[in-house]
Amino acid sequence: MKKSLFVLLFALIAVQPAMASTPSETTYARVLRTGVLRCGYSHWPPFFSIDPNTKAVSGVSKDFSDAAAKILGIRIEYIEITVGQQVQDLNNGKIDAVCGDGPWVLSTLRYIDYTKPYYYVPEYLYARADEKRFAAPEDLNRPDVTFTAIDGDVSTDIAQDRFPKAKLNSMGNLADPSQLLLNVVTKKADVVITDPAAFTSFAKSNPNKIKVLFPRPVAVYGGGFSVKKGESDLLNMLNGTIDVMVNTGQAETLAKKNDPEGKIFLQVAPPYARPLAK
Repeated sequence: MKKSLFVLLFALIAVQPAMASTPSETTYARVLRTGVLRCGYSHWPPFFSIDPNTKAVSGVSKDFSDAAAKILGIRIEYIEITVGQQVQDLNNGKIDAVCGDGPWVLSTLRYIDYTKPYYYVPEYLYARADEKRFAAPEDLNRPDVTFTAIDGDVSTDIAQDRFPKAKLNSMGNLADPSQLLLNVVTKKADVVITDPAAFTSFAKSNPNKIKVLFPRPVAVYGGGFSVKKGESDLLNMLNGTIDVMVNTGQAETLAKKNDPEGKIFLQVAPPYARPLAK
């Protein structure tokens, strides 16, 4: 009996190193095995919208993400996440990737890997329609000017970086994007940094209330996917898919479908986007 126990104990000890060295399944391997990419998204019309009645997800970024999934032969499971929480959601395994993501928050560059963009979106400076104080961007960098922003959004990073002397009225990351422009209209702030899509959507219900201050964007950001830092196989697969979308014209077709007047996107192909020099 003692000999049998000794043999069993020895066998368990012998296999422990082999068991410990067995690698866990990567996100890439799991996506291939299941055929499903769990992709996080945030409510930000018109890029991602949620129907209040059916809870159906739609929008520009969903169209691009679905097109990429079709090329790969997989299905995307869309999971709503909070703006600015993507690092935690990727690290704790709630999602495999973020759809429609770009380096919107500069601090995330240390913790997330971003794909190539499948579209580029300009960010402009907007103010009230009757605003006459600002003749040049440098006029905004002073203490009597207030910017409005959302925590975890590009509107915060750019305002702090480009206009450090101005005040910043920042809202929580659960705030609705339309509130940014409403804050300007109601004089809670003077200026907001946002994209033409958000402006156009707001202007439909609030005509002649907001204007773009300067013809050139203050920044240009790309929309694509983001993955957990180090998930190189998944990143490479998604990058290859975006190359196919851009090189075959699928990305441009989707851009024109969602933006027939050319007001939202600059250039779909990466080499042609030129942000405003700092």
